[in-house]
Amino acid sequence: MLLINNADVAKVLDMPMCLTALDNVFQEMAVGDAAGMGRIDLYVPSGESAAPYYRWAIMAGGSKKDGYVCARMLSDMVSWPREHGHQRGNKYARAPGTYCGMLFLFSARDATPVAMINDGILQHIRVGGGAGLGVKYLSRQDSHVVGMIGSGGMARTYLDAFCLVRKITKVKVYSPNAENVRTYAREMSARHGIEVEPATSAREAVKGVDIVSCCTSTSMPVFSNDWLEPGMHVTNVQASEIPHDFLRVVDVAVRAGEATAQVQPLPPEADYAHGSFLGYIAGQPKERAIVPRVVPPPDIIGMPRLVDLIMGNAKGRTSDSQTTYFFNLGAIGAQFECVAAAVYNEVRAQGLGTEIPTDWFLQDIRD
Repeated sequence: MLLINNADVAKVLDMPMCLTALDNVFQEMAVGDAAGMGRIDLYVPSGESAAPYYRWAIMAGGSKKDGYVCARMLSDMVSWPREHGHQRGNKYARAPGTYCGMLFLFSARDATPVAMINDGILQHIRVGGGAGLGVKYLSRQDSHVVGMIGSGGMARTYLDAFCLVRKITKVKVYSPNAENVRTYAREMSARHGIEVEPATSAREAVKGVDIVSCCTSTSMPVFSNDWLEPGMHVTNVQASEIPHDFLRVVDVAVRAGEATAQVQPLPPEADYAHGSFLGYIAGQPKERAIVPRVVPPPDIIGMPRLVDLIMGNAKGRTSDSQTTYFFNLGAIGAQFECVAAAVYNEVRAQGLGTEIPTDWFLQDIRD
């Protein structure tokens, strides 16, 4: 059993490895040899004013080819302050600035646990890689200019992936924090050798671009339907970043994978289903009202999945004038499995990680 921390992950994982792993697992899902379980959130009132709820989350996936199953677990203290006119989600574990996210990797050959992996670096690269697949399969081949709304970690890995699947020459970036935007522009220009131009507004950032990328933590839309231009490709991090009726104005829309919003009617104990998340909330009505209810796009159930596109059961872009949208949520568990498996295999090959006894996790009492 290996303990693999973020430093170990950083030594072995890059965006090319991630994109290869993701593409492979989507191909595997297309033939039925990989599967994933969508995210389930559980909320319990914390009694803390700074973070009124504790949230535990789980998602899982497995691959026949890799021979592993991976479960990702999150443990967060959460709040939803309003900043710069937008409500956004904040989280921490123990104290602001520290987080608890773990990947538990199990062998599908003998059921033993083989690794526990910190998810911080892997998660950022994994999400960016997913958006990169959307660009690969849906954007115009001659897409060169990106409009980036957001300047944090996801905005970095999204651009890393875009630059691998398309010849990106320019980025226009906006977020409410001007200093973060300037830092992002300097870093990403140096990293990719391209022009990265700070924009004065979200509208300015997306005007005249080929690819729009929304990478924020807001629970409100940051893109407007009337900003959509012929041939444009749009992707996101959260369902809330896109207008509720966006699917009715875009020509082609594809989601990464399963949508728990399809669970209708909801189980009687569940409180919401949006995107690929299913939520259960404890507490009294006044407490429960604190938790935002993000309503899924009304047509999400009818959206084809990326595996449908790969199998030829759904049409993607058929002309350069079409607008396309990749809903970068779903198939989360399967994505974590394939990237965690690639990291584990490479960490083991390089002799990294910290060995602990597998017997600590086994028992002689049947559960």
